[in-house]
Amino acid sequence: MGKVSLAPVVMILVNVLLGSIGQISLRYGASQLGNLRAGQGIAASLLCAFKGVFTPYVFLGFCLYAMSAVLWVLVLNQVRLSFAYPMISLSYVLVVLLSAVILGERVPLVTVGGLVFICLGVSLIGVGYTMGR
Repeated sequence: MGKVSLAPVVMILVNVLLGSIGQISLRYGASQLGNLRAGQGIAASLLCAFKGVFTPYVFLGFCLYAMSAVLWVLVLNQVRLSFAYPMISLSYVLVVLLSAVILGERVPLVTVGGLVFICLGVSLIGVGYTMGR
């Protein structure tokens, strides 16, 4: 497991995409469940959560996570964990961007700065591994 080839990198990026879209789907589905508040009682909250699992967007989110987990096993078979795992932090970037575009969430400027640092960090890790370290 020396230098990293293109196929595992593409698989990691697809994994990030699946996980990020899964998060957006879960959030959208959760917003359709109504308000779950503390004090409703544990039975009512559990019933609502159980019902929520079978709503289309929540179910889609779980399916995307399952696909992501299977793909992750394939990735780990091909590259070092010390390379692959930091790449997953790109999902933070993608989730914030998708949250803004799809869910209409506001993204503060300081958050954008943090996302830039994440991208720089991932780039440095990638460069280090392409140099054969």
